[in-house]
Amino acid sequence: MSWSWFSAELIRTPSAEVEYRVRGDAAYVALHDFVRSDGETTINGANRSTLADVRGKLTFAPIGCSTEGWARFKSRMSSVFAVHLSPPAADRDANDISRIPPSLYFENDNLKVTLLKLQGVLDGSSINDHAYAETLGLLLLWELAHVADPRHSQLNPVRGGLTALQLRRVKEFIGAHISKQIGISELANLVGLSQFYFIRAFKQSVGLSPYQYILSERISVAKELLLKRDLSIAAVALMVGFSDAPQLNRAFLKLTGITPTVFRRESGLC
Repeated sequence: MSWSWFSAELIRTPSAEVEYRVRGDAAYVALHDFVRSDGETTINGANRSTLADVRGKLTFAPIGCSTEGWARFKSRMSSVFAVHLSPPAADRDANDISRIPPSLYFENDNLKVTLLKLQGVLDGSSINDHAYAETLGLLLLWELAHVADPRHSQLNPVRGGLTALQLRRVKEFIGAHISKQIGISELANLVGLSQFYFIRAFKQSVGLSPYQYILSERISVAKELLLKRDLSIAAVALMVGFSDAPQLNRAFLKLTGITPTVFRRESGLC
C-alpha cells in the first residue's frame, strides 16, 4: 500500500532458501519475523550479520543504502514488514533521516509498536484510513530520529493552536470529503503548515488528533445514514469513507461500543 510520501509492504514466505536485495530512493525500515538455519545479511557490503533468530528485530537503511543477503528459513512461515520513507523535504519537523546511520537487527519497542500498527492497516486487522496511516508514518519518522539522537524527544512547542479561520477551513474540508480518503498532508497544505506542526496544532485546538476527529465525524454521519431503512450497512460504509462494511463495523464498535447492526436494532429499525 502507498500513501503520499511513503509505502509499505508485507512479505510472507514459507520454508525456503531465498536471496534478497533492497535499494531505492527511499529510506527503509523493516520489522522481521523469521528464524533461519543459515544465511547472512549486509548493509552496503559492510555491516554483516549471521543472526539466526531475527523475530522482532528491526533494520534501518537510509536513502541510497543497500541491504542484501540470503537466508535458509526453518520450517515456519516467515515474514518481513517493510516501510519505504520519502519524507516531505519542506517539513523541517520530519527531520533529515538520511543522516541516521544504517543499523541491522536492532531492537526498539516504540518503533516496533508503530510498525505493528501500520502492519495492521495492510493485513486488515486495523482500520484502513488514510489519515491514520499517515499519522503512523509521521510517528515513524519522529521515532527514528529519536533513536539516532535522543535530543529529538522534545518537539518544538506549539503556541496557540490553529486560528479560527484555519480550523473552520479544515473542518469544512473534512465535512465536504467525508466519503473520501483524507490525508494529513492534504489538511496541512490547506492551512500552510508542516504535517508535524499541523497535527499538534489541531489537537491543541480540538482536543483530538486529526485522525480521531475524522473518525468521529465519519461515525457521526454513519449514525444518521443508518437510520434510513433503504441503505445497507455496506452502502453506509462507502458513503462515510470506509472501504467496506467490516471496516465500518470495527470503527463503529471502537467509538460507540456497539456494532451498526445493534445500533439499528436499538433504534427500532431491525
